[in-house]
Amino acid sequence: MQLFTLAVLATFSLVKCLPVIDVAGLINPQPSVSAGGKSTCVSGTVRIPVTATNLQILKPAPKTNLEVTELYVELAQVNSKLGASLVGGPQTVKGTHGIYVKLCFPSNEAAQKKITTVQLLTHGGTLDHTYWDIAPGYSYVDTATSAGYATLSYDRLGTGLSDHPDPLQTVQLPLQVELAHQIVQKLRTGSMSGRQFRVSKVVGVGHSLGGALTQAVAAKYPKDFDALIIQGTSTVTQFAITGVASEALQIANTDPSGRFKGLADGYHVSGPLPQTAQFAFYRYPGFDPK
Repeated sequence: MQLFTLAVLATFSLVKCLPVIDVAGLINPQPSVSAGGKSTCVSGTVRIPVTATNLQILKPAPKTNLEVTELYVELAQVNSKLGASLVGGPQTVKGTHGIYVKLCFPSNEAAQKKITTVQLLTHGGTLDHTYWDIAPGYSYVDTATSAGYATLSYDRLGTGLSDHPDPLQTVQLPLQVELAHQIVQKLRTGSMSGRQFRVSKVVGVGHSLGGALTQAVAAKYPKDFDALIIQGTSTVTQFAITGVASEALQIANTDPSGRFKGLADGYHVSGPLPQTAQFAFYRYPGFDPK
């Protein structure tokens, strides 16, 4: 009973540290602190209706991990025409999707009242929202809030705690662009975080695939962002498939951890060995192996 009481008191203490916001736009809002301990946050799910023009995928997802490996090997071959054979014409996709978001502020109440800008953080292809707030000393969120910004990180559709619809026909870049655009609109109008927290400026921050997505939003909706911060993204794309293939991707629902049980076969995760991430992303010894 004592532990329960302490947990309840701690939760109310966190709520008091948050700016005066109306979290009615969030499903199951939860107060928390950042992994680095310097930011006060509230997280939950927001339902977003969107319509987009995706591309029709003509073949079903591979059914075995052997087929998955062969798929990426063939895509990585010089002058491969496999990719073109998998894609058909445009098709309209519409629906309402649950997107997990985490809104963070400086823990200092005086600093909270001065916030006018929020950074929208979009993670890369093999990651989720936790990329931005990994641990003490490894928290972009804490760095941003310490500089006087609010941040909103989220799990892109098909990743993390967001919805996982059809991975082939639905989870494509055009739909992701529309979802990000709608998140920006909610931030600007206060419909996600309450009328008391309506920012005047939104900065788009993207890492890797998230950087490409952020640029795509800015290209289609040039008034969405007041500034861009793009990380780990290149204009040279011909080697991207090699990096993808190096991760030894496997069908997510076959992962031994059981974390992805029930997902459709079109969802893939990196192989279990740490070298898969090292080959694609890290140059030894210039990284923290922990």
